[in-house]
Amino acid sequence: MSDMTAREQGRAALRALLSCEADQTVNAAARAMSDAIVARHKDCLVATLFYGSCLRPMHDTDAMAVGPGSAGEQLMDLYAIVDNLRRANGGVFSALGNHLLPPNVFYLEVPYNGGRVRCKYAIVTLAQFRHLVRPDTRQNYFWGRFCQPTAVPFARGAGTRDTLVEVLADAVVTTVGAVAPLLDAPFTARDLWVRALAESYGAELRPESAARPAQVHDAHAGRYEALTPVALAAAGFEAPKDADGRFMPVADERAQRQARRAWSWRRLLGKTLNVLRLMKAVFTFEGGADYVAWKIQRHSGVRVDISDWQRRHPLLASPVLALRYWRKGAFR
Repeated sequence: MSDMTAREQGRAALRALLSCEADQTVNAAARAMSDAIVARHKDCLVATLFYGSCLRPMHDTDAMAVGPGSAGEQLMDLYAIVDNLRRANGGVFSALGNHLLPPNVFYLEVPYNGGRVRCKYAIVTLAQFRHLVRPDTRQNYFWGRFCQPTAVPFARGAGTRDTLVEVLADAVVTTVGAVAPLLDAPFTARDLWVRALAESYGAELRPESAARPAQVHDAHAGRYEALTPVALAAAGFEAPKDADGRFMPVADERAQRQARRAWSWRRLLGKTLNVLRLMKAVFTFEGGADYVAWKIQRHSGVRVDISDWQRRHPLLASPVLALRYWRKGAFR
């Protein structure tokens, strides 16, 4: 069997696993949020993707659950894949920011089951999404996210879901190709993916604890166990196992050094781009004032009503709002 044949077989097996994952039925709260995004962007929406810490496998059904915690306590993570940035963003300035430094992020609340559910969702075109998970992309922002479990609640048109599965497969292959060469000793699936998540978090400005990569892996341990051998094959690695069932290292010392240098550059680039994205979000994060208000109320119990003017001018309003929160004891 040639290497190409092994890679093709690995890719086919990888696609099959990710296709089942993409086709999973999300629970009612996540469906309500996806439907709200569809209603908001129906003229240019290609698909919605649901991923992140709120996506958990339920033990008593095949549906994917929002958790941990109740739906109203969580902030879901979704992506809106669109075909026109100007229509999706509602203006030239925001669309330009979305084009130059994707994604743009939006906050959305919708009524659900007598309460409300919340999400932040990011906008990219399908062309951007495809490009930004490829191995020749220097930043890990996209493939570091979408190597994780992802459901596709909505897809428009024949073949869209299959295209998205190919993109998700690229994200997994890119991640494995960047991380597996870092491992210089026999490794398990858990070793690989905890390292992958740790490297990805470390290349961004994220307040994640050192325990977070293991928690993310362990929530879907069976998924990563099944994914690892086919992902290694799809990435072009021969990874036989030792007597203890661990994968043998896939790279020599030279390739390991190259992989470490590549991650050094990703950390520098990723943190720089994160700063720029945060600066951009001040102007493009629609609903940001309501998002901050919800977060503060959730953690402190303090509520401050926000006016329409303050929503439209968050920079000008922020000192006044901060003073009100401080007087009410939201923070010291």
